[in-house]
Amino acid sequence: MTLTLPSLNINCKKMMNKKITLLAALLFSFMSYAMGQEITITGQVKDQQGLPLPGVSVRVKGTNLGASTEANGAYKLKAKADAILTFSFIGFKTIEEPINNRTTLNITLAEDDNKLNEVVVVGYGTTTKKDLTTAVVSVSSKDLENQPITNPLQAIQGRAAGVQVTSQSGKPGAGISISIRGNTSVSVSNSPLYVIDGVTSRDASFVNANDIESMTILKDASAAAIYGSSGANGVVLITTKKGSANKLQVGFNAFTGFSNFWQSQDVLNRDQYIALMTEMGYTTFGGNSNTDWQKETFGTGSQNQYQVSLSGGVKGGQYYFSTGYQQDKGVVAPARLDRYTANFNGSQNLTPWLKLTGNAILTSSKSIDVGDNSSVSRGGVILGALTTPSTIGIFEPNGQYTTIPNAGGWDNPLALAFGSDNKTRNFRFIGAFGAQVNFTKDLFFKSTISTNVNKNNYRYYTDNFLTTYGRQERGVLRKNITDDNVWLNENILNYTKNAGKNAFTATAGYTIQASDWKYNPNESNRFFDTSGNPIAPSVLLTVPQRTQWSKRSYLARLTYAYDNKYLFSSNFRADGSSRFPTENKFGYFPSFSAGWRISGENFMKDSKTIDDLKLRGSWGKVGNDEGIGEYSYLKLYGINGQGEYNLQSPANSGLKWEETTQTNIGLDLTMFNNRLTFTADAYLKKTNDLLVAVQLPPSAGFGAQAYNVGSMENKGLEFVLSTKNVDREKFKWTTDLNLSINRNKVTSLGNDTKSLDFAGIYERDAAVRVVAGKPLGSFYGYVFTGVDPATGAAQYADLNNNGVRDAEDRTFIGSAQPKFIYGVTNSLTYGNWNLNLFFQGVQGSQLFNATRIDLEGMFDSKNQSAAVLDRWTTPGQITDIPKASRAGTDNSLTSSRFVENASYLRLKTATISYSFASAALQKLKMSKLTLFASGYNLLTFTKYSGLDPEVNVNGANGPSMGVDYGTYPQSRSLLFGVNVGF
Repeated sequence: MTLTLPSLNINCKKMMNKKITLLAALLFSFMSYAMGQEITITGQVKDQQGLPLPGVSVRVKGTNLGASTEANGAYKLKAKADAILTFSFIGFKTIEEPINNRTTLNITLAEDDNKLNEVVVVGYGTTTKKDLTTAVVSVSSKDLENQPITNPLQAIQGRAAGVQVTSQSGKPGAGISISIRGNTSVSVSNSPLYVIDGVTSRDASFVNANDIESMTILKDASAAAIYGSSGANGVVLITTKKGSANKLQVGFNAFTGFSNFWQSQDVLNRDQYIALMTEMGYTTFGGNSNTDWQKETFGTGSQNQYQVSLSGGVKGGQYYFSTGYQQDKGVVAPARLDRYTANFNGSQNLTPWLKLTGNAILTSSKSIDVGDNSSVSRGGVILGALTTPSTIGIFEPNGQYTTIPNAGGWDNPLALAFGSDNKTRNFRFIGAFGAQVNFTKDLFFKSTISTNVNKNNYRYYTDNFLTTYGRQERGVLRKNITDDNVWLNENILNYTKNAGKNAFTATAGYTIQASDWKYNPNESNRFFDTSGNPIAPSVLLTVPQRTQWSKRSYLARLTYAYDNKYLFSSNFRADGSSRFPTENKFGYFPSFSAGWRISGENFMKDSKTIDDLKLRGSWGKVGNDEGIGEYSYLKLYGINGQGEYNLQSPANSGLKWEETTQTNIGLDLTMFNNRLTFTADAYLKKTNDLLVAVQLPPSAGFGAQAYNVGSMENKGLEFVLSTKNVDREKFKWTTDLNLSINRNKVTSLGNDTKSLDFAGIYERDAAVRVVAGKPLGSFYGYVFTGVDPATGAAQYADLNNNGVRDAEDRTFIGSAQPKFIYGVTNSLTYGNWNLNLFFQGVQGSQLFNATRIDLEGMFDSKNQSAAVLDRWTTPGQITDIPKASRAGTDNSLTSSRFVENASYLRLKTATISYSFASAALQKLKMSKLTLFASGYNLLTFTKYSGLDPEVNVNGANGPSMGVDYGTYPQSRSLLFGVNVGF
């Protein structure tokens, strides 16, 4: 067969097309095969400053495959060549990066400054701040760094709107008072509940601040209702640091510094004191010395802290361990605290459906105390340093401590500080072990058992020679041992389901809790006879004490969100407490909250200024059974000195829960591409059936007993504003401001109780009275109207116009409640340098300065303030300082004379730090190196005349608040430190 040329050309073209098609198909198949194959990807993740980021989660999108970056930011994993990697880290924006067949991907993460994207821990779970429908505030680990604090709760002060934190004293290891949205109780506890990694506690001072990742405060009743009776005064959730699933990371933190009092007080010098004593009729003045007792007593303190941490992960699990030592030597020697801490938490997935968790905190501390909160006559070192005359020296020729002349044996302040051993050893352990079973990806059950152990050993000893009290008692030894053990079992079932625009969670739980408290006191004296020869000591009669309580609770929570715009949450808890009789044993505490994300609506989507806008509202009820004793509803008997039983209080079968309901309305707003974040809240808290220790009529023959009487109200406003003032590559400046206003009022004390007195002053009337219509902390006394020019006597208003001064002339003369509290933080970063300035203030509060009663009273032989140089001395003299008089205390009664403005503004912390750049760290084989210097209480602006406007003799969150009586003031500290990571 013969083929023509045209047909040959056509056949050639067809064959060529087939070859091209085949080649294309083969090439495409090869590329698909290559892209579908797994390849190894490596790289490094850094922040915008070029520093490596350890612990970043690197995930293959759509799978469970992934890894975490190591200490130097490096990572390595296998994935398909066409996969997408997701890089996420807390505090940074999550990004997605296609692999595109690359084997090396180096990533830079930008900080996520959107406050509403923060993850917040809530009761039995977590959420993001933007999805909250309740009033919650969080403090991060950044706020806890580089501070000379022995109590982590000090770091909350001024940083959380609606939370008033007061350092009752400046002594090492001194307590902290916290009030969340005002005080709700008169006699029972006003302190919040602390939940430390799931373990409940009434104290958190023993936790090492460096171990804390975040502290979240549940402020309104809707947020706290999940904890029922335990959350009546708010809840502070403390989450400690966790390990990450990567190689071992080592951290080292250390600082050292010194402290002193930021001011002293002017007192009479030697000649001025002698002139005053002569005027008062004294003929002896104690000696010819010229001792500066403030200089001798108030020295220089020091702080040292060291901590080492190890963290990392093993297959299916992660761990974190740290150990630390903290030493705080007080400005007033020998006050001191030595504390050793250890912290562990870890988790391990044994199977895809079973996960085990465990955590433990162990703290061992030893403290040496010095007496304060009283005058020198009652053992107060602080007032002793102010009122001991300079005419005497420290020691008598025979080696004994000197005493104040003409005072019957009041020792000088160094005798009160060093003349006896006053030591406490404390051991704290909290631990929890849990197991979580995942039935499906949406349903899990978790059971946890935890324990909270507190052992306290107190020892006081004074010999028979050095001090007046020791000679009088011929030696004294006191030993008190306290054992407190609380255990808790929680069983939680949780279900989560997301379907389309619907997001739903349900939580149900059952908990049981019990406490066993023991107190064993021992006291002996008379170790020597009157000639100083050793004899068998006299053992005083003491009665050991033991109390127990238990609770059983049922809890439930439902949350629902539609289209991320309409949010709803409801909690319910039923608490049964052994502190109440059977018919009133259970309290029922519901709550509801809802939120509307307005910015998600169509009419807001085109807004160029508003990024997120949400309205929220909540209502809830919580209860309180704390502080009334474990057996107040029972008929109680006691043992007298003859070993006989006698009735101490009758039964009260009507005793029931104190209940607080709270309504909250809030707004969350971010604007200008997250440059501005604003939060506002308004709340109303009402407490009914107050548990109050009521003094029974004298005819009954009993003391005080707990009853449900009266009610109380708190209402307030809270504002939080965060701004990014400058946000450039090399320079950043942010400001955080919060302001809180709270108005407290007792609305009723029942039909039988007209008033209750608190804050007793030695040899004077009590300084605080509680009545309906007035806030807690209301000062009550005479109205000081000046000095009679003719006689020099103090004058007081005759309010009942009967011509004489009597108890009916007393009235309300001030209040310890502030008008508002606030805090301002400015953080400035330039390159590797950072400057953080934190101001904290209280405005409109008053203090009853009982210290001035001793310093300006001129009724005995104690030294006085330089203010008495203006005392009345001659008829016709115009002055506001009465005459000196040994006749009595009429010139220094509990009155408005001693009520002072206690408003203050403090530069609480100022920290400057330098973080070494990535290049330098690589040479040093480190992941982090930061050097810093911090100042604490550097500046204080106040009109208060005492040593510290913040202190309180009694708790600052109870009815006795607002009294300063020789209280150990806070110190000013400067320290230098380093943070290192390997």
